[in-house]
Amino acid sequence: MPSLGSALQIGRSALNAHQTGLNTVGNNIANVNTPGYARKNTVLAGDSTINGGVGGGVRVASLTRQRDQFLDSQFRFEGGALGRLEIKNGLMGTIEAIFTELAGGGSSETSAIFSQASGSALSGGFNRFYNGFQDLANDPQSTAARAQVREEARFITEQFHRMHDQLTDLSAEIDLEVKDTVRDVNRITEDIAGLNKRILSLKANTTDAAGNLDDERDRLIDELSSLIDVRVRTQTDGTLTVNGASGEGVLLVSGVSSVQLGTRAVVRGDASVSDVTLAATGENLAITTGRLRGLIDVRDDKILSYKGSLDQLAVHFVGQVNTVHGTGFGSDGSSGTFFFQPTLANAREIRLSTAIEADLSKIATGGPQAGNPNISAGAGDGSVAQAIADLQHERSFGGGTQTIEEHYSQFIGQIGAEAREVIADLNSQGLVMEQVSNRRENVRGVSINEEASDLILFQRAYQAAARIVSTVDELFQTILNM
Repeated sequence: MPSLGSALQIGRSALNAHQTGLNTVGNNIANVNTPGYARKNTVLAGDSTINGGVGGGVRVASLTRQRDQFLDSQFRFEGGALGRLEIKNGLMGTIEAIFTELAGGGSSETSAIFSQASGSALSGGFNRFYNGFQDLANDPQSTAARAQVREEARFITEQFHRMHDQLTDLSAEIDLEVKDTVRDVNRITEDIAGLNKRILSLKANTTDAAGNLDDERDRLIDELSSLIDVRVRTQTDGTLTVNGASGEGVLLVSGVSSVQLGTRAVVRGDASVSDVTLAATGENLAITTGRLRGLIDVRDDKILSYKGSLDQLAVHFVGQVNTVHGTGFGSDGSSGTFFFQPTLANAREIRLSTAIEADLSKIATGGPQAGNPNISAGAGDGSVAQAIADLQHERSFGGGTQTIEEHYSQFIGQIGAEAREVIADLNSQGLVMEQVSNRRENVRGVSINEEASDLILFQRAYQAAARIVSTVDELFQTILNM
C-alpha cells in the first residue's frame, strides 16, 4: 500500500531530479558564449521502485551532450585543410616579398619589369648590368664606365645573395616552426590522455557527460586537427582513441596514454631540415593535412623549387658573361679573363673574379685583330663589351625561345600565380569550413530561447514537487496531532 512515506520519497526524488535539470540549464546559459561548449540535457526516467502499483517517483537517467559525430569528423577534416592553406598563404606572401620587383611606369608591355634604367632587386640588377656594358661599349677607354660596370656587377651579385639567403633563412624559420608544431601536437595529445583519465574516473555511466571535461577534450581534438591529420574513435568506456598522420596513421592517444612524435635532421637541397617521426621508433610519418603539412609543403616543395630556379639562373648568367668576356681584351692587353668566378653551384656563390675585383683594366671591352686572335684590336674597340650588353636579348632559355628577361619574368609570374592559387583555395575552403561550423553549432550550440523555456518547465516542476513535500508534511503534522 502506498504510504505518506512513499509520497514523501516521490516528492524528494522530484526535487532532486528537477534541481539537476535547473543546474543543467543554468550551466548551458552560463556557457552560451564559451568556445567549443556543447549543450547538455538532463534525461529523466521513472524510478523502477514498485510501490503499490503507483511507482517510486523520478530519477536522472543520464546527462547527455548534444553532439553529432559525423559533423565533428567533417569539421576536423575541413579544419585540417584550412590549417594547411592558412599557413601556406602566409608563407607564400613572405616569398612574394623576397622576389618583389618594380615594373617600369605601370607598363603592360612584355619585359616592362626591366624597362627602368635603374631599378630594384634582380630585375633592376640585370638591366643596370647590361646598360653598364652598353655604356662601356660606347666609350671603351672610360675608367668611370669600367668602375660603373664593376659596381653594377656587385649589385647584381648582392641581389642573388640576398634572395638565396632570404629563402634559406625562411626555410630555417619554417623548420623551427615544424619543431614547435610537433611539440604542440605532443602537448595536446598528453592533455587529451589526461582528460581521458579524469573522465573515466568521473563517469558512472558511459553515456553521461563529465561536466565540461568532454567539451574541453573535444576542443583539444579540434585544435589537434588543425595541426595534423586526425581520426577519432569513441571507446565503450567513454575514452577517445586518436590516430594521426595519413590513413589510420599512428596511435597518438589510447586510453590514458599518449604517444610522442619527434623530429630527425636530414639534408634536403643545401639545407638541414627536420622530418617528422614517431619518437620511439624514428619511423617517418606521412602528414597529409593540417598546419604541419602546409609548413612541409612550402619548405620542401616551394622553397626548394624556387631556389633551384634561382641557382639555374645564376649559373646560366655567369656562364654567358664569362664565355663572351673570356674572348676579349682588357685595356692592359690581358685576355682570357673570367668576369665572374667560374665555379659556382648556387646563387649564393656568385661573385666577381679576383682579377676584376683587383684591377679595372682587366674588364674586357675589345676583341682580337682580324688577322691575329692573340692581339687586341685596339683600345677603342668595344665589340666584346657590346656583345655582353647584347646578351640581354639573346634567347638562350626555354630551348632558345626566351631571353633571360623573359625567363625571369616567367619565374616571377609563376610565384605570383601559385600564391593566387593558394588564396583562391583558402577562400573556398573558408566558405566550406563556415558552412560545416554553422551546421555543427546548430546541433551543439546553446539557444537562449530554448533554455529559457526549459528553465520555466523545471522551475514549475520543482515548485510542484516542493508543494508535494509541503503537503505530506502537513499530513504528518495532522496525524501527530490526532
